[in-house]
Amino acid sequence: MQVAEGKLVYPGDKLGTHEEWMPGEGTYEEDGVIYSKVLGKVKYDEDKLEAIVEAVNPVSSVGIGDVVYGTIRDKRSSMATMTINVIEGRSRSVRTDLDGTIHISKMSDDYVDSVEAVFLKGDIVRAKVLQMDPSVQLSTMGKNFGVVRGYCFNCRRPMERKGNLLYCESCDRRETRKLSKLYGKIKMKSK
Repeated sequence: MQVAEGKLVYPGDKLGTHEEWMPGEGTYEEDGVIYSKVLGKVKYDEDKLEAIVEAVNPVSSVGIGDVVYGTIRDKRSSMATMTINVIEGRSRSVRTDLDGTIHISKMSDDYVDSVEAVFLKGDIVRAKVLQMDPSVQLSTMGKNFGVVRGYCFNCRRPMERKGNLLYCESCDRRETRKLSKLYGKIKMKSK
């Protein structure tokens, strides 16, 4: 039943049985049968006795120094949590469950006394990865980092930049954020 090494397989294709191989990267086992989890090429590791599928177009991996874009998901008194969506310069998105935190001391070059003055839930932010283990730590210090798209606290519509503030035409409301100098210059899919 084993699939030939180097053959292109699709998610759900049978590769072999658990008597022959252990499930490795890009595979999973169900009822004693090993299946492909991704579109890719089959490989067998004789030393580890693993069936592996190397993805044709793998999901991007985040690393230290990467510039990432994400959405502010939560705020606490001294940090904000951001779901990382994409890595700048890469065509593939990152895995869907990757969160990073921005500590209040890494939000701005200026003193920040309140997370609410810097980010609101739902803001799209450009940040730099500082650390990966044991958790992903991000920074928005520097002129190019910070909010690249902000939404009004009241009506949740995208806001325009007016100097160092954001302005909502619908609500005639002004709000503060830690703005990137790239605010409004990055093309984004509508929310």
